[in-house]
Amino acid sequence: MTTLRMSQVIVPKAFTTLPDENDKRQVISTLINSLAITKKFTLDKSGEIIEGAMAREAIGSTGIGHGIAIPHCRTPHVKEIVCAYGLSTAGIDFDSLDGEPVHSVFLLLTPPDQKEQHLQLMKSFASQIRKEHFCEFLHQVSGAQALVDLLSEFEAR
Repeated sequence: MTTLRMSQVIVPKAFTTLPDENDKRQVISTLINSLAITKKFTLDKSGEIIEGAMAREAIGSTGIGHGIAIPHCRTPHVKEIVCAYGLSTAGIDFDSLDGEPVHSVFLLLTPPDQKEQHLQLMKSFASQIRKEHFCEFLHQVSGAQALVDLLSEFEAR
């Protein structure tokens, strides 16, 4: 089984600039809807997926620090692991581990039978975040292609 990379699961068309006045639920809803628009699942499944992601947040915040949050859930409504990206210039209170506002939100949806791939992806991404300059560059990204390029570049290191 080859390890999936964030650059492979990011859906460029789901790149979203988040409105300034946002809470965790609105951010998650916005990103889930951005994936529905790209036909990763039908819009009528959005509510169920939002509840799944919020239930995961209730277990513990996915605000992992460095201005990054990775809300996620497993759902039978996707056929493959998909990720939407949301950019917040103002910063969102995501109950992050370091108490800092979140500027980059990666919403990850995984089919129930791909738990192993999901864990590998999270581990791989966590190692990118720890690399020097990654977060700094991430917070300068302003479009989908720049994001994919940045992820690819750091994954290759």
